Amino acid sequence: MSKPAPKPVGKIAPRVAPPSTARAVEAPPDPPPEKGSLGTLGISIILHALIIAGAVVFVVSEILIKPPEPEFTAPEKRVQLPAQLREQALSNAKHDAAAPRPSYSQRMASKAPGPVAVPAMPDVDLKQMLPLDPSELVSDQISGMIGASGYGRGTGRGLGGGGGTGKGSGIAFFDIKDTAKSLVIMIDVSQSMFTRTGDYDSSSRKLLKEGKDQAFNSIRVEAIKLINGLGPDTRFGIIRWSGSARSWKPELVRATDENKAAARLHIETEIDANTAPPTGGRPGGTRHDYALEELLRLNPESAFMLTDGNATATKPGGGMTPIPAKDLTDILDNAADERETLPRIHTIYYLTGADKKEEEDMLKDIARKTKGRFRKVEAAGLAAALKAKEKEKDRRDDRKR
Repeated sequence: MSKPAPKPVGKIAPRVAPPSTARAVEAPPDPPPEKGSLGTLGISIILHALIIAGAVVFVVSEILIKPPEPEFTAPEKRVQLPAQLREQALSNAKHDAAAPRPSYSQRMASKAPGPVAVPAMPDVDLKQMLPLDPSELVSDQISGMIGASGYGRGTGRGLGGGGGTGKGSGIAFFDIKDTAKSLVIMIDVSQSMFTRTGDYDSSSRKLLKEGKDQAFNSIRVEAIKLINGLGPDTRFGIIRWSGSARSWKPELVRATDENKAAARLHIETEIDANTAPPTGGRPGGTRHDYALEELLRLNPESAFMLTDGNATATKPGGGMTPIPAKDLTDILDNAADERETLPRIHTIYYLTGADKKEEEDMLKDIARKTKGRFRKVEAAGLAAALKAKEKEKDRRDDRKR
C-alpha cells in the first residue's frame, strides 16, 4: 500500500470560494413586522385599566363612603298607674284645681308697737324638757287607737290592750302610754309610801288600813288595769322594792289568762308595806339601785318605775344616807356598755309629801337616760290624811288648854 505524498512546507494561499457558493451561505434578512400587533396590546392595557378603575370605585362607594347604619334606640317605657292610683291622682288634681287661690292683703305692715302687748314667756325649768323621740309620739297615737279598738278590758281611758299592731301591747300606767312586747311594773313599797297617806303608823310599825281601804290601793288598781289589758303574746314581770328588790317571777312570763290571774293575786296580797325587807346580808333602806339591777336582769323592753323618790341606804352604825343620783345613772351607763339597748324606763314621782327637787331631778335623769317619760302624780288620800292630821293636832291643842 502506497503512502500519500507529503505536503509542501511554506505559505498556504487562501482559498477563494466560487461566487455561487458564497451567495448561498449569506443569512436571509429579518421579516417585516405584522400589521395590528401594537393595537392589540393597547386595547388590553385599556381594558385592564377600566377594570381596576371600576373595582376602585366599588370599594370606595361600598366601604369608605357607605352611610352609617342607624343606631338602635330602645323604646321608651310607658309607666301606667293602676286604676286605683289613677283615680286617686285625678281626684287629687281635681281637688287642687277647685281649691281657691291664695289671697293677699293689700294692707301695709307697720313696725310700730301695737296697743295690745303680748305677755312674756314664762320661765321653764330645763329639767322638765325631756328629749322627745318622734317614735314615741307615734306610739302614743297607736296606743290610743289600740285602746279604742281593744278587747273592752281597758282602763276607761281608751287604754285597752289590743296588742295587734305587731309591736306588742298598748300599755299605760298612770297615763303614761307605751307599746311594748315585754314590760315590768316596779313599785316602791317603803314605809314612806304608806305613812304619809295614813295607811301606816311608823311609831308602832303597824298598818292602820289594809287592802282596799288603803290609799295605796290606787296603785294596785292601776297595775291590775295594765295587766288586764296585755295581749297574750306580751311578756311581763313585777318588782317591788324597799330594803331589797324582789321579783314576782324569776323571769318574764307570757300574759296568759292563768298568769294574769296569778299576777292580780300577787298585787292584791303581797305588794304592801314591809314586804321587801333587806336580804342576803346587803344593807337596807329604800334601794332604788337594787331595783334597777333586778330590772336589768329581767331585761324587758319597757318598765314603769313608781316611787316617792326617797332613795336611801342604811349606814353601818345606824341611820340612813341618801343614794346619789349619779350612782343610779352609773348603773345604767355601765349596762349600756354591755348591751345594745336599755329598757325604756318611765318614772312616776308619787308625791306623798312636798315635792323635793333633788328627788324629781333623779327620776327625770333615769327617764332621760333610757328615753322614757316622767310624770308627777299626787298620792291618793294625801289631802284627806293632811286634814286628819290637822284635826288631830287641833284636838291635842284643845286638851292642853
